[in-house]
Amino acid sequence: MNLSKFILDNKETILRDWEEFAATYVPKSKKQDRALLRDDVHKILDAIAADLAGPQTAQQKIDKSKGHDDSPANKTAAKTHGTQRLMAGFSLNETVAEYRVLRAHITRLWQAALKNESHLVPNEINEHLVRFNEAIDQAVSESVASYSSEKEQKWRILDTILSSSPDLIFILDLDGTLVYANRALTGLLQRPLDTLTGKTLLDLNITNAEELLLQVQQVISSKEQFHTEMSYTSPSGRWRFYDCIFVPTLNEAGEVEAVAGTARNITERKITEDENWRKANYDLLTGLPNQRLFRDRLEQDVKYAGRVGAPIALLFIDLDRFKETNDSLGHDAGDALLRLAADRIRGCVRETDTVARLGGDEFTVILHDLKDSQHAEIVAGKIVKEMANSFEISKEIVHISASVGIAFSTNDTITPEHLIKNADLAMYEAKNAGSNRFVSSRQN
Repeated sequence: MNLSKFILDNKETILRDWEEFAATYVPKSKKQDRALLRDDVHKILDAIAADLAGPQTAQQKIDKSKGHDDSPANKTAAKTHGTQRLMAGFSLNETVAEYRVLRAHITRLWQAALKNESHLVPNEINEHLVRFNEAIDQAVSESVASYSSEKEQKWRILDTILSSSPDLIFILDLDGTLVYANRALTGLLQRPLDTLTGKTLLDLNITNAEELLLQVQQVISSKEQFHTEMSYTSPSGRWRFYDCIFVPTLNEAGEVEAVAGTARNITERKITEDENWRKANYDLLTGLPNQRLFRDRLEQDVKYAGRVGAPIALLFIDLDRFKETNDSLGHDAGDALLRLAADRIRGCVRETDTVARLGGDEFTVILHDLKDSQHAEIVAGKIVKEMANSFEISKEIVHISASVGIAFSTNDTITPEHLIKNADLAMYEAKNAGSNRFVSSRQN
């Protein structure tokens, strides 16, 4: 019995056996392509039958016994099979498994048929089986080579696409070990890829590595993406800020098999945001908090004082005779005087206290966690004394003074508006009393 003819005559039976097997291993997402997959196997059977039917030289026998293809440039059915299986989402094991099944089914069917063929001698049967196994092995070799080549090409294309991106793109395994990094990331770390893969973020001295690894584990456990921001200082000392997204990669069973990450450089945006925030909250002339930030901090300090019972004091400061100096020496001199006055006020308080400029020649100080009112009065006295000392502006000696009003929070509930009003009234009381002094107020 000719094995080539047997395969062709029993093709439908073989294909039915293959379909029963395929029902257990074809990826669920690809089962609608079963007809296409069946057609690939159909062509492989035709190719094997044709191979078995043709003559074979001694050299061809040797080549096939070693799994060599005597026509590597040809697009064979097995090569097409390997390419198609990769495109259909098969693993390499699943691809090779088809050939194992075909080998087993055909061998079993043929041996069963041989029981009624007494005229065939063992040597002839063995020769058929040897050529058949060589044909199967050759097809496996071609299919695997095509599968691997196609996969490598796809990976090269993907790597090219990923490496053309200015964003950092990377893949971590379930232990947080780096599996892949694109050119942007290797450039940032100033290290070639082969020295990065297999290392964790901790090994690579990534900023906030422990926190990032915890976020990666959160992605793995939740199977949901995680969005965060991080800063990084490169080996060259350059600071950058990144917007990061970690995304779980799921296998067909729905389990996380890796975590893909992207990080976009938002340094310029962050700098712009910080500059805009600073412009909105700080006085450009003195660098002190402006009225907006002052009100925000006062509200927070009042709330804190109410919770813990620690009183705060609010000082309103008005520079006496500033207008005369500004008019006589000019606005540049006036600005210089305001900067020097701000520095002196800052020097009279703790770093934790707030000094702000409300506008013009008006300043405020928030003193918190007061043990007694005397501390606020000591600070106010220092400010009055510092403002009374002469200033040198553009080689001119300038004399001004300060009127300071002090308002205290009480054990009862008090609002920021009450404090502002009381401090403002006390400041005007000091000014009306002759300036160059401070006045305390406890009115509510």
